[in-house]
Amino acid sequence: MVFQTSQFYKYLDYPVGREERIKELLKLLKEKNVELVSFISKGYRGVVFKGIYKGKTVAVKVSRSDVQKENFLKREYEILKYLSDKLKEENPAPTPFLYNSEFIVMEFIEGETFKFAMNNFNPYFVIKETLKSCYLLDEVFIKHSEIKGEKHLIFDGKKCRIIDFESAKFSRSPRNLLQFIGYHLIRNKELLKKLKVKKEDLQNTIELYKKDRKLGFKSILSLLTNPSSGL
Repeated sequence: MVFQTSQFYKYLDYPVGREERIKELLKLLKEKNVELVSFISKGYRGVVFKGIYKGKTVAVKVSRSDVQKENFLKREYEILKYLSDKLKEENPAPTPFLYNSEFIVMEFIEGETFKFAMNNFNPYFVIKETLKSCYLLDEVFIKHSEIKGEKHLIFDGKKCRIIDFESAKFSRSPRNLLQFIGYHLIRNKELLKKLKVKKEDLQNTIELYKKDRKLGFKSILSLLTNPSSGL
């Protein structure tokens, strides 16, 4: 059988690995015209695969067998759908295509990690695009909760995409941008020196951002002007 010859299929029922459960999920995926291609990763709640859906490369997230599946999958889908409808082409999150209580099918984000992008592309551009993506989430009241994790920030060459919204929630005062600055900039003295940004100036703009997001965001971006390129 297919799940016996393809090792990665066993992750469909991670960590238990029940044969009947794997068969059931493969049947459901086939009914929805979703084909799994490879295993990507496993998290605290879900397991992610690369797949094909309607000719598109997609990410397929299946709940782990040791967590309550429907609540977190439904919440993540609703947030992804909300972001897609609200932010349109500016949306940094994956576009969702399909949902049921067993899995989510969404856009597969191709790109490099934040760390790789910082080392191989213009750091001013990478940081500005990441700040913009974080700001957009703040503007529509979505708290990602794990912005400090580099694996959730993917640079696709044009902008910073943000993935893995399984811990995200609606919030009256999300601080995605401040979390990014606090973890990736304020703590990195060498990077601030390279960017020619004073820590005190950055801290002042943070305080402004807490009072007035739009004005604070503009002030933060003004500190990140690349003298060699005008960025």
